[in-house]
Amino acid sequence: MKKILLIILLSFSSSLFAEDVFGEFIDAQMKVEAQLLDANLSLDKKAELRELQEIEYKDFFFRYASEKEKHLQELNPDRVQISRLELRLKGNRYRGYTNAALRDEILLKIFSLRTGMRNAVHEVLALSSGDSKNFFNEKVNDIIVKYFENYTPLDKSKYLPKKDQKTTKITQEIEQALKDLSYIENVSHTLSSQTIENISLIYSTAHFSDSKIFTLINQMNNTEYGKNINKHLQKFHLDIANIILLLLLILFIIVIHLIVNFSIKFILAYYKVKEDDREYIHSRIAKVFNYIAYLMVIHLLIVSYIGFETTSVYISKGFYILYVLLVTVLLYRITNTIAYMKMESIKKSKVLKNEVVNLSLKVINGFIILFSVIVILKIFGVNLTALLSGLGIAGAAVAFAAKDSISNIFASLSILLGDVFEQGDWIETKDVNGTVVEIGLRASTIRTFDNALISIPNSELANHSVKNWSRRSIGRRIKMQIGVTYQSKFSDIKQAITEIKEMLKEHPGIANEHTAYQNAYRQAKLVSAEDFKGVKRTTLVYMDSYCASSINILIYCFSRTVDWAEWLEVKEDVMYKIAEILETNNLEFAYPTMTIHQAETDNEPEKQSRLGI
Repeated sequence: MKKILLIILLSFSSSLFAEDVFGEFIDAQMKVEAQLLDANLSLDKKAELRELQEIEYKDFFFRYASEKEKHLQELNPDRVQISRLELRLKGNRYRGYTNAALRDEILLKIFSLRTGMRNAVHEVLALSSGDSKNFFNEKVNDIIVKYFENYTPLDKSKYLPKKDQKTTKITQEIEQALKDLSYIENVSHTLSSQTIENISLIYSTAHFSDSKIFTLINQMNNTEYGKNINKHLQKFHLDIANIILLLLLILFIIVIHLIVNFSIKFILAYYKVKEDDREYIHSRIAKVFNYIAYLMVIHLLIVSYIGFETTSVYISKGFYILYVLLVTVLLYRITNTIAYMKMESIKKSKVLKNEVVNLSLKVINGFIILFSVIVILKIFGVNLTALLSGLGIAGAAVAFAAKDSISNIFASLSILLGDVFEQGDWIETKDVNGTVVEIGLRASTIRTFDNALISIPNSELANHSVKNWSRRSIGRRIKMQIGVTYQSKFSDIKQAITEIKEMLKEHPGIANEHTAYQNAYRQAKLVSAEDFKGVKRTTLVYMDSYCASSINILIYCFSRTVDWAEWLEVKEDVMYKIAEILETNNLEFAYPTMTIHQAETDNEPEKQSRLGI
């Protein structure tokens, strides 16, 4: 009998003095809630406590879920205390000790809340064994709802002491019990919200808690050797489990880093990228991966050393911002590098235009930067909903202030969709004559023939006439007036005109009706195909006008080429041949002259006297 009583006593004492992780955490959170309810605490301090509280909940969920099987097998350590309170409550009611009975009722309500929270958390952990995360999320919400529905709060006015009642030890215990009840009710609300907030962390940690890694880490923590080392590591906010996890994470980062670098090298070798381009990609992209890996290792080391404290939260926010900036740079460089690598194929493409690709690239880069700004604002805790609402209210004013920029953006789309001109085209406007360098979102840049770079708002180009000299497939105009002297015979002029027509007809550089034109464009248009593609083959040679000092012959034709240098060569050759034809037909080029015809009179000496001869 004594042996049986000894075994019961030992089991009771072992359960009584066993480590209650959940209970200790609830007690600690009650103290935090008591601080948050303190009216003398500043708002900044409360906000700081809230941030620290979130970190503590994440740490608790991770540690508790990582030992899921151990905690699910534990019995409720409060059951003995609950049994004692129930017996004491019955005794106090039987003896008529009203205040003592009220105190015990409040204490039982507190333990009921503790038990309910423990059961809810354990029920959540038990569900994590399933393979469906969506099912787990739905069931967790059901558990939280069921937990709140089953709880009936006390009518605290019933337990408050009356004004004329003397203050005794029992009344003081009642007041303290009511305060503790308020604290633990707040803890239950916070625990419920944090459970929903950290639902992914709970599922992933608990789901893999059965793995050998977690088991090995927990076993090392619970060994005598581990406990002795942990005593020295506590001041650094570390233990064996943290160090092993830290080393595993660093190893994982290094392995991923090596895999990424190997993948980049393999892809570059597979697509036979040039050596210069490989060095460019390594300097632009691979280095950013290196920086991210180094930064993650430094971040893990600092957080592990400092621990989950307020300072660590602020430091982590700084690292998160650096991560966002590096990822932004990485995405920016990847998109631009791909565009650079594909530029040659894009130039040869008949579907994609350079300016469309260029504009699309700018839009993509703009979205990357915008997304990074939104993420950084989220890290700083900015309420994006309120911010977007404020921007919506101020949208009219912003749109009015930026109306010119908006009109330029729509004008750029109009230019691209209307296919008015593209990069490399020679265009002429009211004030500018040159080659299009780039069609931007706001303005287009043009390189003039005296090598000046001019930026013109797209709205001006879209709303005014633009001559596009590059939209010609065949035919660059040659137009000239050739004057011959009045001493020329008209038969010679007629023969020269005929020979010039024949020369232009036979000239290999001049377009005529026999010049072939291959039109690969098959889209239906309500215009002439030749006018649409810019094909001119007109040849005109006629005696045109009688001028003051010459008889003018009009020569109007088009060269086959539209290139300026080649056009000049053709024009020069035509001019030489025309000169030969005129010389062959005894015709001379006229130049400005004035001939004075003097009338004959009988009084010749008098006339000579008047002219001063």
